[in-house]
Amino acid sequence: MKINLIQFTPYFPPHKWWLETVSEELWKFYTQNNFWEVINVTFDVGQEINNPSPTLPLSLMEGSNKEYINSKSGNIIGYRQKGYIVYLLPSFDIIPNFPVPKFWKKEFWEILRETGLKIKIDRSQEKTIIQTHTRFFLSSLLGWLFAKFHKLKWVHIEHGSDYVILSSKLKNKVSYLYDRLIGKWIFKKADAIVAISEACKKFINNEFFDREVSVFYRWLEIPEVINQKENLKEKFPWKIIIWFVWRLMKWKNVESLIKSYYLIDNSLKEKIQIVIVWDWEDFERLKKIDTENSIYFTWWQNFIDALSYQKQFDIHIHSSSPGWWLATTLLQAMYFWCFIIATPNEWANEVIKNNYNWFLLKNDSINEIKKWIEGALNLLEKREEFSQINKEFINIRFQRDENIKKYFSLYNEL
Repeated sequence: MKINLIQFTPYFPPHKWWLETVSEELWKFYTQNNFWEVINVTFDVGQEINNPSPTLPLSLMEGSNKEYINSKSGNIIGYRQKGYIVYLLPSFDIIPNFPVPKFWKKEFWEILRETGLKIKIDRSQEKTIIQTHTRFFLSSLLGWLFAKFHKLKWVHIEHGSDYVILSSKLKNKVSYLYDRLIGKWIFKKADAIVAISEACKKFINNEFFDREVSVFYRWLEIPEVINQKENLKEKFPWKIIIWFVWRLMKWKNVESLIKSYYLIDNSLKEKIQIVIVWDWEDFERLKKIDTENSIYFTWWQNFIDALSYQKQFDIHIHSSSPGWWLATTLLQAMYFWCFIIATPNEWANEVIKNNYNWFLLKNDSINEIKKWIEGALNLLEKREEFSQINKEFINIRFQRDENIKKYFSLYNEL
């Protein structure tokens, strides 16, 4: 039986981190194996085309591998490319990185209507599955409503393993109440739930519902060619590069990394350089904590440029407090042969075993991070031994095709 897949996602490439990568790789695998058609319905925040916008001139269409889809009023509402369709729901960020659909726009309803028309199929010969990602985004709620209206099976992929932790008590309270209402509803109503780690599964079962949850680990895709944006070894000669990369939010605990650096003895401090890649709501606050202007902040970088920095780092710090999901950057550090110091949080204890394939801290405290940064400077000889273990681990556990096949088997069972 042919299986069509309709994904409702908050973001889609070129807006790119882990969630978007899952969506993208699923359609790549589908088209390569001729499983059938993939339709992606996503918010237009972070896209090259933002509604409302005029129809692109023909000069911009020439040489493009995208076939643009126009609304009745002439605005672009999506595109076809490489065997899949992407519809771009008009939206805006009500707060940073939380897109909300402009449901009062005609294009919003036109996209849902067009998507619905594409599933008028012979259900004895074909099956259509609705798939959503991460309970916290409104795209998951929208996917449920669409599945219910069209009487389709719905698979929800959960990426989080804790409640959202933001920069203020008020934000945390609002997000918690939202989670207890919307998040709980999504976990209750989905026909099948996939967690991307054992920690994620435990969170769902312990905090929401004790129900069957499949665990399919994420996969890691590293481009073969990564052009270097900036040479850190030339910028900081004779320095050991210690880094952090990812969204600068409170639960990432970058504050403790910076404060631990300032407690290190000056004789050791002069040997190292802290590099922090990316941005987010905590950026300005973290800059103020760096009172001597000793930390190198690169500001926001796209996915490839962030990788180009990461390949140059000596020591990767996973400083996270208890939070959401296993950071892609930690897996990348394992693949890139970085020396790794990790708190046990965000599932790091599922992939790092202390003194076997790097060092796992007892907690995320300032003193614990400081102690292990100092210790790492005397343990760099272990890098080659541990790095070989990590690369083999990544190539086996986080292999793309085998993990995606598990999704297709689940669709068949529904």
